[in-house]
Amino acid sequence: MSTGANDDRVGEELALLAAYLLSSGRGLLEEPEAYGPLRCLDAARRVLALRSGFGYPDSPELTALRASLDDVMCGAMADRELDVLLDELCDRLAAALEEPGAVSA
Repeated sequence: MSTGANDDRVGEELALLAAYLLSSGRGLLEEPEAYGPLRCLDAARRVLALRSGFGYPDSPELTALRASLDDVMCGAMADRELDVLLDELCDRLAAALEEPGAVSA
């Protein structure tokens, strides 16, 4: 990653993500219980979008996972089995991270 403006943008996006997480935590004190998992899903979606937006290469698995998160967060809020959905998404992310070169050792 280059220095300068891109680093400033990363810092700004991370600060905005921190603001989202803190305000979400505050909101959870008064919101329905089911909002918590959805806010975590949205935070994961935002992190993967930041990663991609700043030029880190995405594997096909991460691209598909991010698309699934987009579908959940941007689609109709139908009755969902959040436990099943979260289990599936966690398994998919773990598999993507186990791919050679996905993370440094």
